[in-house]
Amino acid sequence: MDPSYYEAAEIDGASWWRKFWHITIPQIRPEIFVVLLTCTIAALKVFGPIFVLTRGGPGNATMVPSYFSYLNFFQKSNVGYGSAIATVLALIIIVVTFLFLRVQERES
Repeated sequence: MDPSYYEAAEIDGASWWRKFWHITIPQIRPEIFVVLLTCTIAALKVFGPIFVLTRGGPGNATMVPSYFSYLNFFQKSNVGYGSAIATVLALIIIVVTFLFLRVQERES
């Protein structure tokens, strides 16, 4: 980050919040988008902790698409439905990724 931006803002009398909002955030926006995209995809794909800790319970409160797909595919032997759920989940991740990239492209 170029310190001259902060120096100019200081001379203009900008507050800490204005310097943060108008100088710092725009400069780290690409990194923010990468972290948001990675965390969003990880949240959609979460399987391990649900499988190990709760098995979708109590009362399906922690049922996520990846675990629901696993249940249908392996435990209920409903292979077609489990595959369809996994395919839709993959499509949702692709669409979310595309939307994030479009927003980032527009912001640049």
